[in-house]
Amino acid sequence: MKKSIVIGFWAALAFIVNPLMSNTYVVEGVISFPFATTYERQMVYMYDIVTRKNTDSTWVRNGRFTFAGSVDEPVFRRLVLGRQLSVDFILENGTISVDMTNWRSAKGTPLNDELSKYRTEMIVYHTDIQNTGAIQQLLQRTQFLDAFEIILQRQQGEKFKQHRNSIDLLNARLFNENKDNALGAYILWNWSLYLEPENLESLFAQAGDVVRNFTPLKNIIEINAKIRQLAVGMPFIDFTIENGNIDGSSVSLSDFVGRGKYVLVDFWASWCGPCLAEKPNLIEVYNKFKGDKFEILGVAVRERREATMNYLEKNNSLWPQIIDAGDTPLSLYGISGIPHIILFDPDGKIVARNLRGDQLRTKVARVLTSLNY
Repeated sequence: MKKSIVIGFWAALAFIVNPLMSNTYVVEGVISFPFATTYERQMVYMYDIVTRKNTDSTWVRNGRFTFAGSVDEPVFRRLVLGRQLSVDFILENGTISVDMTNWRSAKGTPLNDELSKYRTEMIVYHTDIQNTGAIQQLLQRTQFLDAFEIILQRQQGEKFKQHRNSIDLLNARLFNENKDNALGAYILWNWSLYLEPENLESLFAQAGDVVRNFTPLKNIIEINAKIRQLAVGMPFIDFTIENGNIDGSSVSLSDFVGRGKYVLVDFWASWCGPCLAEKPNLIEVYNKFKGDKFEILGVAVRERREATMNYLEKNNSLWPQIIDAGDTPLSLYGISGIPHIILFDPDGKIVARNLRGDQLRTKVARVLTSLNY
């Protein structure tokens, strides 16, 4: 009888001390100086980026917090504390330690240890690429390169290629080892920033269900498909905004596009700094080419009607506007960020996408000059 009691005691102790031996997890979080007092007794949320919902929450006490539970298989999660602090990690059974002041701090379990090493290596490559790019930009601004500078420029170009190759090798190795788990989903999601769409889709097709059902990746695949459907040379897709006119009446993209003019469509918002910075370029091409062969159309997205109207009342627009469009056109055209400016030909086919700055002015000038405009 004594022997069975002793065995039971040690089994229970093992369950408490080592959650990995039981199918449970413990997430032990800390908030380091100087943020500890700022976030004392605030709520930490565990967020599922697939469902976009909080799955758990707890309080910060004495600069620490704990989550406990169990999962059938590893899943990707984000810890969120206030508006400043967040850490992405893999929730798997075992003891996971997290410092909320360090976004790559999650460790203690196999996949999180691998994720931490991966992030550290990627930071080194990113830093090297940024330094290489800075030197290249400096050399490009030099009007006349001497022999040494020409050699240096070539060396920097080779370094850039080497760093990119190292990134591809690192991501390929880890993805091939984790094609059907949460780490593989994160790796492919991060790697997608460097991959051509067709290469991403090929890897996505090779992955297991865990990776293929990872919402951020699925969104990228869907956007790529939309971009292909709306690449240069493809016809426009129409949309209608019920109260999209300034007077509150209904308006469609087809009221302007595909009606015998080149139309430059600017997807923008009054809160978007880069959008407003692009206005001088738009005004320049409009004043130069406006007429029976060229028009600009503004489409205000992702903001309330009142905010757009307030801006337009203070800053009179030279061209027509569709307002209160929400996310509808962005979804249709696979646009993830604004400003996004598309040039359509007189038949409504796409001539160019994502035009900005000098590229915008040059493209419009080249197209319209060819018409003896």
